[in-house]
Amino acid sequence: MSLKETLLAIRANSFLAPPHAFDLALEMVTHIGSPDPQLRDELIYSTFSHWIEEGVLSPEQLQELLAIALDDQHLFYRIGESGTDSVFTRSFSVLLLPLILILHRNHPFLAKEAILYVKDKLFSYIRQETDLRGYVEEKGWAHATAHAADALDDLAQSSELDQTDLKQILGVIRETVAGAKSVYTYEEDERLVTAVLSVWNRDELSLDEIDGWVRSFANRLDSGYSIEAYTGRINVKNFLRSLYYRIHDQEKYKRIAATLLPLSSQRA
Repeated sequence: MSLKETLLAIRANSFLAPPHAFDLALEMVTHIGSPDPQLRDELIYSTFSHWIEEGVLSPEQLQELLAIALDDQHLFYRIGESGTDSVFTRSFSVLLLPLILILHRNHPFLAKEAILYVKDKLFSYIRQETDLRGYVEEKGWAHATAHAADALDDLAQSSELDQTDLKQILGVIRETVAGAKSVYTYEEDERLVTAVLSVWNRDELSLDEIDGWVRSFANRLDSGYSIEAYTGRINVKNFLRSLYYRIHDQEKYKRIAATLLPLSSQRA
């Protein structure tokens, strides 16, 4: 049977893993960037989601899978390309990270050094990704920024990260919002806000530090009239508005909401 036929049969059987599950997992990760949206998203990713959550794969197997996901043939496969199918390999490799990090958070099996390695690789990937398409006609979701945001969200919840690491996550998010070359139109801002709140809710940063980070977006709201500046303003305003509406009724962040309101209310 083909991989697709095998995974269809596994899905029909409630994702019950066969005896050779890891061999099949290695074949799945080889095809993780298939332009066939059913194979890539509904079958490969969904099978990984079930198997990782259910503990089908051993810690050693997950460590091997993580190393593969982060390598040059997966997370960094033809990095720098835009408008090609290579984005599916990158964006669905990054989507494996939250699955593994969530399992580690509940049942630790990764060394601190491994978590920091994930952090460094994820930051590097985000800074190099240029294909920001959301949904691709006939090929399904690429959604690289949203998937990276999901990984940042679970990375931020890792107890191995300290205050300095959390500040770095906020820095990468600011770069991602303000530096994008196209307008985010598939709720990437919402996914990034989720990651921001995971950083804040660690309670490692003071309100002064959080407030300063929010205010650092102000200069991107008045930064010229080029199309690049216009794109940046749109993304920043949408992001700040999403952030404001997620926290405006939380007493804990009352001061931050007061800072956000005038920034997010600016008009063209």
